[in-house]
Amino acid sequence: MPQCPNCKAEVAQPERTYSVTVEPEEGERGITKRDVGMFRCPRCDASFPRVLGKKRYLLVPETEFTRMKKEMNDLQKKGEAMQESLEQSKKELSEREEALKEQYQKVSLTGLESELSQLEKHVKYLRSERDRLSREISRG
Repeated sequence: MPQCPNCKAEVAQPERTYSVTVEPEEGERGITKRDVGMFRCPRCDASFPRVLGKKRYLLVPETEFTRMKKEMNDLQKKGEAMQESLEQSKKELSEREEALKEQYQKVSLTGLESELSQLEKHVKYLRSERDRLSREISRG
């Protein structure tokens, strides 16, 4: 909050505001636009200005501005193309992960089927051995 330069009292609101455009100094390329407020001290009735905000504007030739605008449009198009490519890559990655998951399940299933077949053969062998041993015990 601005203070009065005479009595140091704080002043909440300006009486009026206006914009000032400042020409560039020697060697500068841009102009500055300042928003200035005129304040009146409620205690000592002194008026004083304060800068409320400022913006700098760079002056460029029209040809350079047109070139920069075209370059910006080209970069936007390139960015959109890259975004599209990224989305496509994400989709392909998802499809590949799904295919790998299915392939893994098939390989696992094949391995389990092979193991089941081996276990069934082993069980069949053990049953035949049990039956053979039972027959030998009963004869003997």
